[in-house]
Order: sequence, then C-alpha cells, then structure tokens
Amino acid sequence: MNTIYRVQSGDTLTKIARVHCLSLKELLAINPQIANPDFIDIGQPINIPINEQDAEKDLSIEISDSSLPKWYLVARKEMEVGVEEIRGAEHNPRIIEYHQSTTLKASDDETAWCSSFVNWCIEISGITGTKSAAARSWLQWGKALPEPTEGCVVVFKRGSKPWQGHVGFYVGINGSHILVLGGNQCNEVNISSYPKGRLLGFRWPNV
Repeated sequence: MNTIYRVQSGDTLTKIARVHCLSLKELLAINPQIANPDFIDIGQPINIPINEQDAEKDLSIEISDSSLPKWYLVARKEMEVGVEEIRGAEHNPRIIEYHQSTTLKASDDETAWCSSFVNWCIEISGITGTKSAAARSWLQWGKALPEPTEGCVVVFKRGSKPWQGHVGFYVGINGSHILVLGGNQCNEVNISSYPKGRLLGFRWPNV
C-alpha cells in the first residue's frame, strides 16, 4: 500500500528515498510517472510505500467500528467513494457541499477545501466545527492533545505565510512522517504523509 508525499522546497528524490528508507531505484519503480529523476517540482505528488510495522493502526477501517470517532469514519467513507476535483469548468458538487459548512461557502472545487472537508465531517457527526475555511482555525477549536489519537484533527504549517496551513485527520506514523486522511490532498480525499517538522498541533472536540 502506498501513500502520497508532496515534494517540499529543498527535496531531491535521493533525499526523499533516504528519509523513507528506500533506494532511489525502489522509489522510481513505484513512481513510473517521473520521466527525469533530476527534475521534480514543489508540490508534486510522490508515491511512498506505507511501512505497516511503523503505522500505528491498520488502515482498513470499517464504518461499523465504534471504537473510532464518527467523524473519522465519515471521512473514510468519503475516501472510499473517491471524492476528487473535476478538471475544467465543471465542479464536484460534493466538494461544494463541503464548502457550505464554512462561512466562505465557496461554489467551486478549486478553492482550498481541506478545512471545509474537516468541518463537514465534524458537523455531519453532530459536532460544531470552526465554520472557517482557514486550516489554522482548528488550532483554536476544542482542546489540544499532548499525544495524537487516531481520528483526531491534525494541523500543519504550509508555505511561508503565518496564515497558511493544512488540516486533516490523524491516521498514524510512517517513519519521520505523519499519515493524514484529508481533503484537498492532491485534489482529492486520500491518505497522504506530511513531515513531522511541519506539525502545529493535535486537537479534539470538547465533548
């Protein structure tokens, strides 16, 4: 099973391979879309195998598993359905529905929607979210967790501006990276990995 890693500033394929305990040859074998290993772009998605011994939980979760938070199971179902942006002038109505859970209420699937997705999943579960389309708004929501638990909200910094960020649901650990189930990850709902160094916090509702 693979997850998605997005290229960061200063990355090379050799560096990415080393961080994930792979040889460059192994990394290229699962990324046949890379035509020239000397040229990768910031934000480019790279397939990374999930080390199941390092992952904290089995990723095959059933909606009937009551030991996990309801909002997280809702998010898993959205991933199983395969929600993704539609190229061109058409917009995915499901993503527009996510946006309606925020005060921004965007009407397209190009507007950043990671926070809209988290808000929608939380609200579908009967809990009030932040109602904000800003990822970092979640740092003021609920309560901080000193240690993560599967399904908790996880917030990351992104870019160079203090308001930029990314938010999703914590899945587990894969080496030096955190596995996140979220929206607007390579334009879809999926599980992607983010460096631990970008972590801003783990949050849980006040319930």
